[in-house]
Amino acid sequence: MPTQHAADRFIARQIAYYRARATEFDLSHHQPTPELRAALDEFAPRGEVLELACGTGIWTAEILRHPLDTLTCIDAAPEMLEIHAANISDPRVRRERHDLFGWESDERYDAVIFAFWLSHVPPVRFPEFWGAVENALRPGGRVFFVDDDHRAEVTEEPIPEAEVPAVLRRLDDGTPHVAIKLFHDPQSLADDLGALGWAATVRSAGSRFLWGTATRGTATD
Repeated sequence: MPTQHAADRFIARQIAYYRARATEFDLSHHQPTPELRAALDEFAPRGEVLELACGTGIWTAEILRHPLDTLTCIDAAPEMLEIHAANISDPRVRRERHDLFGWESDERYDAVIFAFWLSHVPPVRFPEFWGAVENALRPGGRVFFVDDDHRAEVTEEPIPEAEVPAVLRRLDDGTPHVAIKLFHDPQSLADDLGALGWAATVRSAGSRFLWGTATRGTATD
């Protein structure tokens, strides 16, 4: 079982990777597909919303299509937030820099949303992360997420000897980096969330994605 100390080392390497990748991030596969966009529309975020790991704003723009009151966007990489500010000028948006593995919200939100982030949470930090999400929600608050699923593993370069599930990633100039990467099966992920007290629905989408919703104590379907 990987230790938290090992996970923290990989988290630091992952942050370094995304800081270096910021200018290339908008060219990634994180773009919303019609199916994922429809899933977000079905979720229909409203009120005061929190977006975790907002990156350069690819999914922020999708969230802002909905009639929100406010959208707080958090990321660990200042380079990502700088591009985010250039890409997103909506007055409802507020940006904050936080390492999500050391973050605890001092505010409460109607919804928490994260896109292509959950697969970067190491197993040893999974319960803690979801505890932080719960702490950020108001009573009756909802969670929406999208990510790669288990079918996406064939597109990555896993590091077999890594203490934490991880993949090798290269920037456009060939510079190698390491990112934590778990390839969740939708049903197994829903079961894992259920074990933590969440009522979750997780579905496959397209050829390599999943999306899900979660609440505390009440079924999402």
